Amino acid sequence: MDILITILMFASISLLVYSLIQKIRKKPAIIWLKIAGISFGLALIVSGFSVGVRGGFAAITFIIGACATVKLILQFVKKQSGKLKTFIVVLIAFTTYTILDNVIPYSTSVESSDGNVTSQKKPAVDVGKVNAKEESREPTHKQYSTEEIKSMFAIGMSIKEFEEKKEGSKIKVRNYNNYNPAELYSFDTKDGQIVVVVLNAKEVTKIETLTDEPSLGNFIKEEENRMNEEKRIAKEEANKKLKESYENSKQKLEGSGDSVTNKVNLKSGLAFFDFNNTGSRNFIVHLKNASGNDAGLLVNTIGSYKGKVSTTIPASGEYYLEVKSSGNWNAAITQETPLVSESVPGTINGHGDDVVSINIPSGNHIVKLNHTGSRNFIIKVNDQNLLVNKIGSYEGSSSHVFKDSGMYSFGVKADGDWSITIE
Repeated sequence: MDILITILMFASISLLVYSLIQKIRKKPAIIWLKIAGISFGLALIVSGFSVGVRGGFAAITFIIGACATVKLILQFVKKQSGKLKTFIVVLIAFTTYTILDNVIPYSTSVESSDGNVTSQKKPAVDVGKVNAKEESREPTHKQYSTEEIKSMFAIGMSIKEFEEKKEGSKIKVRNYNNYNPAELYSFDTKDGQIVVVVLNAKEVTKIETLTDEPSLGNFIKEEENRMNEEKRIAKEEANKKLKESYENSKQKLEGSGDSVTNKVNLKSGLAFFDFNNTGSRNFIVHLKNASGNDAGLLVNTIGSYKGKVSTTIPASGEYYLEVKSSGNWNAAITQETPLVSESVPGTINGHGDDVVSINIPSGNHIVKLNHTGSRNFIIKVNDQNLLVNKIGSYEGSSSHVFKDSGMYSFGVKADGDWSITIE
């Protein structure tokens, strides 16, 4: 229905404009005026003579005034007669438009209980009253004495109980500071003091009464320092436990000269080996399974050695090391992920044989490699994907696709300084 009214109103205005243009051109315009009147009348009937009609009248009077203004200008330019008559039309049209659109207040249609539609004037909006109503909707907070507030909360109270008590009593929170995971609330009392409640991640840990603003500021600063210190200590303890767990996961072996070690249990997957050797001749280490089959050459060098290597254990079971050495040696074996890891983009520097763990997001990455040694330079990712296998110094780059985001192990075999840059 609204669409039909709009079409009829637009058609009537368009036809009226066209008739006025025809009139200016001194061509027959009465037929267009009649059609415009019919279209406008239909719009009135369909709309039920509602508030939208006045907008239509206003639009028509404006267009009449605009067209008459154009005609008046042409009359002046061509020095034609009838300028006074046209000026009166312009004056009447724009005056009527101003009255309809600005002076007379709009009305709204209201449907009564008997189904009749009546028109009511829209009252002016009192901004002050609206603001007052909005303020009245805000929750009403209550003020309590110091003892009343302190009696609401107790040390050891859970966070849920604290929130329920705080919301249920409608007590106003004077200040809130978030020291995640700890929280600090302060409340004004009606006897002029300040009650402060401190919570950790689980419960209420402290309730204090303060006298003024400076004491509150000092308390917050002290609590912030205390919380930061607790976080630091907790982090150190967590790292210490992780290191202890990592060290305890290592299976340690040692010997002197050529030796065959005791058997150790290994799971299928990556295994990491730390070696130290004090001999001056060949140092060769083979990993063998319980049947004596070779599971990988771990080290093959001459002279003293300190390094880390990784290899893939093909199947879970018992394994042992067969060592050829001219001095004392020791080994530590683990299958736990190293605690220290790097992230990209970035550069990792090292020397000699080593294994580094790098946290890499999935996708295609540029890998730049550099080596200053004179012997083998080999790098494998997770002991599977070969990045480089060269002899001597090397500098180069290549693209590598990492299918999944996560920790990747880079096993490096080198005799000099090296670097890995991932972009």
